[in-house]
Amino acid sequence: MTDVELNGSEPSAQVQEDLNSLIGTALGVAQEQLEAQGAFLPAALVVQNDGELRMIAVAPEESDEDLDADAMIDDIYTVLTEQKGENRAVAVFSDIHLPEENTDAIHVVTEHSEGVCISAIQTYSSNGEEWTFNEPIWEAGEPIVWAAEEA
Repeated sequence: MTDVELNGSEPSAQVQEDLNSLIGTALGVAQEQLEAQGAFLPAALVVQNDGELRMIAVAPEESDEDLDADAMIDDIYTVLTEQKGENRAVAVFSDIHLPEENTDAIHVVTEHSEGVCISAIQTYSSNGEEWTFNEPIWEAGEPIVWAAEEA
């Protein structure tokens, strides 16, 4: 994947391993869902304190309107924040549209309890038969789950 930096210093090997595992798994799950169904709902992955990887999903609001992915992401972050004591790292992944590039992308936002946050944006396309996934673009992220602990 990538090596992340935190304020000019290298994060611990455990942080690197946790975030790389989360990003790789999230991108893999999203790609599999896209190839199988042409879409995917927002979801999360966590590395629990014992090192076990677990998936978290929420049900969309029942209504006649279009699916509200932002509300689902908010609900996921609520669950993750409530369970933060049980986890050492989290990743939330969703399907986004990039209007500037007129393309869709998988967006993965990872966060570690040690304060490292990084996100990946992987654009993709399909010709109806084949899917193409481009190399991810890496960005620094802002903590949400462990944000209150930084004060």
